[in-house]
Amino acid sequence: SLSTMFGARLSAKHVLPMESTPFKVTLSDGSILTGEIDCLDKSNSNSKAKANILLVHGLGSSCHDPSIVRQARFLAQKNFKVFRLNHRNIGSGKGKASGFYHGFRGPDIKEALADLHKREPNARWILVGHSMSGNMVLKIAGVSEHAAELKSMGCVGVSAISPVVDLGSSSRAMHKPMFGLFNTLFLKKINAYIRRLDVDESLKAAARQAKKLFEFDEMFLAPALGLPDAQAYYDIASSKDVLNEIEIHTEVFLAKDDPIAPGTYKILQQTKNPNLRVHASRFGGHLGFVRYDLRTRRFNFFIDELLGQACERMSSCVPSLSHAPSN
Repeated sequence: SLSTMFGARLSAKHVLPMESTPFKVTLSDGSILTGEIDCLDKSNSNSKAKANILLVHGLGSSCHDPSIVRQARFLAQKNFKVFRLNHRNIGSGKGKASGFYHGFRGPDIKEALADLHKREPNARWILVGHSMSGNMVLKIAGVSEHAAELKSMGCVGVSAISPVVDLGSSSRAMHKPMFGLFNTLFLKKINAYIRRLDVDESLKAAARQAKKLFEFDEMFLAPALGLPDAQAYYDIASSKDVLNEIEIHTEVFLAKDDPIAPGTYKILQQTKNPNLRVHASRFGGHLGFVRYDLRTRRFNFFIDELLGQACERMSSCVPSLSHAPSN
C-alpha cells in the first residue's frame, strides 16, 4: 500500500518537460473522447516514430495524472508517439460524451483506435492500459470479434499495467482496514465524477451513501447498467476468462504484492497462452513500481524502462512469446 501511494506522489517529480498536442476522437454513439499527444516530432508527423501507443488511465484518474504523463513522456523519449486518452467525460472531455466509463467500456478504446487509425493508417499501434483499463485492453484482445478488428487496424501489441483481471477479488480486497483512507479518497473522486453526469438523482444519492467500493458497485453501478447485482457486473467485465484466447502479442506487468489486484498474479500463473508474457516483480504495489537506485542515489520507476522494452519488441513484430512469469 505504501508503494502504491508513494509512487503516485513521486511521479510529478519525474515528468519530463515536453510540449503536448490535444486530440479528440468521435465514437459511434456521437460521444467525444479527448486526450493529448506526446512525441519528439513537434510537427506530429509519424515518420520518425517506432510505433504509436494508445495509453489509457485507470479508474479515478485521467490522462493528466502525473503517473500517466510521466510514463507517456518516457516512451516519447524512446521515439514512440504516445496518445494519452481520457475515458468518457474525463478531463477536457467533460460534457462531451454520453454516460460514464466502467468495466464494459473496452469497445470505447477500440473505437478510439479506429478513429486514430484512419488518420495514420500506416502506423503500428500498441494498446497500453492501467489498472481497470488494463483489464479492458486484455478483454478486447481476448474476444475474437474485437481482436480481429484490432489486428486490421495495425495493432501489433497490447500491454496491461497492474490489471484488475478479477474485479470481484479487487472489490473485496478494498474492504480491508488498511484501505480506510485510500478507499475514502477513491470514492470521493468517483462521486465527484458522478455528480457531473446526467444520471438519475436517486442513483447519485445511492452512490453518496456507499462507504466501500463494493457498496458503490452494488448500489449505483449495477442498477445503472441494468444488472441484478455487483457480482453480475464483475463476472461480465472481468478479463480472467478470456486470457487464454488472446492471439495478439501481449505483455502484462504486475507486482506480487499488489494490494488492489491481489488475485491477478495467481490467475496469470494458471494461464497457458504462448501469446501472453507476464513480468511479475516481487514488490511494487498497485501502479507504484518505485525503487531506489544505489548508483544514482535516486528513486526511479523501473516499470517505464520495462514497458519501453516491451513496446520495442511489439513494434519490431517479435513472434509470440512463451508464457514465463519472471522475477
